[in-house]
Amino acid sequence: MKNGIVTQEIGSKVMKILDRIIAENLESLSQNDFKVRPRGYGYEKFYLNHVDGSFDMSLQSLINFILMEEGIYQKILSERQYTNCLDVLWNYPEAIYYPEGDSIEDLEVQDLLDTIYYKSISYTGKKLIAMGFNVFHDFKDYLNDSDYLRPEK
Repeated sequence: MKNGIVTQEIGSKVMKILDRIIAENLESLSQNDFKVRPRGYGYEKFYLNHVDGSFDMSLQSLINFILMEEGIYQKILSERQYTNCLDVLWNYPEAIYYPEGDSIEDLEVQDLLDTIYYKSISYTGKKLIAMGFNVFHDFKDYLNDSDYLRPEK
């Protein structure tokens, strides 16, 4: 179930939602605030350019809540993993869910989530840069250096 096709489908769905969120928050983005307030996702306040450090209000946190609210976690996680995921979301909303075990099942989900997060963050960075925003530094670990010129200092 957790093969490349599933990863692509999930990634496409997440990126489509991120596109909508970006479009709905252009005013904030144009002020170089990068704060978005997507209704129905977690605590409804995230910063698209926060991709390093704490997960609180980060792009990763937004992706985490998208995976929950869109029913993706429920489809890709085992019952045990989903219970742990709910525990994280309810008791530690500033964190993101990540299976911590070393079973094959947990390792497969870790790989799947790593890919989804990386591709979604990379996509967001490339989209913001294409829109003219100076966020290269924020997303540098998620971009291919040959695709983008570094901003002037």
